[in-house]
Amino acid sequence: MPRTVNPLKAEIRRREILDAAQACFERRGFHGTSMDQICSEANISPGGLYRYFPSKEAIIAAMAEDERRSATLTFAAVRASDNFLLALSNLCEKFVEAYSDPNRAAFAAELMAEAVRNPKFAAVAREAESKIRSDITTLLQAGQELGHVEPSLDPAEASAVLMAAADGMGLRMTFMNDFTAHEAASALKKLVLRFLSPTKAPFHLTPSPINSVTKPIGATNDA
Repeated sequence: MPRTVNPLKAEIRRREILDAAQACFERRGFHGTSMDQICSEANISPGGLYRYFPSKEAIIAAMAEDERRSATLTFAAVRASDNFLLALSNLCEKFVEAYSDPNRAAFAAELMAEAVRNPKFAAVAREAESKIRSDITTLLQAGQELGHVEPSLDPAEASAVLMAAADGMGLRMTFMNDFTAHEAASALKKLVLRFLSPTKAPFHLTPSPINSVTKPIGATNDA
């Protein structure tokens, strides 16, 4: 007679494995962590671990999906907020808080590098990033429909810009010490508010003539 699996216990065990893997990855890096080390950290046998996750890539995919589910709840709260943009900008503080942990920031940077070298991992990473970007795009579209977000913006393009800005700010804060956590959060919040706030006269870039000569910033007409 087949053994009945308790869904609650299975989910608790799955979460314990992911937490153990996160701790190992942050201490040793993605490459430096073996499945055996994750087993030891989670106090589980290799056979038990592989029933949940067949590879480290599968573990990363599960982590990304968990983060997406959490983000979905957060985005729903933003949509329901009385002040859409302020609620959205306040998410910057949570993002900066995560990057302020040097080990977690180093792990994030390693995952970006791994996605460049490892096609299998790249597919996992890109799918996870694509899902988050799609969620943010949908959120910005909702903001436009509610009149809280500049209607001339392309939501997909704006979501990509905001994600790139957040990643870049987080990495510089951690590795270059360009900003304190408070300064980084403040800068990101200002970016969100200024970039997304509706304007009465939307600004449009005017392409320069192909044969025009661009003068250096600060140059005078006599130069």
